[in-house]
Amino acid sequence: MSSSEQETENLSFEEALQGLTALVEKLESGELPLEESVAAFERGVKLSRRCEALLDHAEQRLQLLDEDARD
Repeated sequence: MSSSEQETENLSFEEALQGLTALVEKLESGELPLEESVAAFERGVKLSRRCEALLDHAEQRLQLLDEDARD
């Protein structure tokens, strides 16, 4: 695992979302050269996957709490 992947794995949901939002703004500006745009897109995919994983984990926790409350 590369250092950037490890850094992404340690981000909170809020940090990952903030990074993703900043990347989208840069990409939408159209001012990045092609290579930087591709790198930003790749980073955005990693951040998006991190957000999705954190949301999935939170959903699982809530489902367990809901099941416990019903018992």
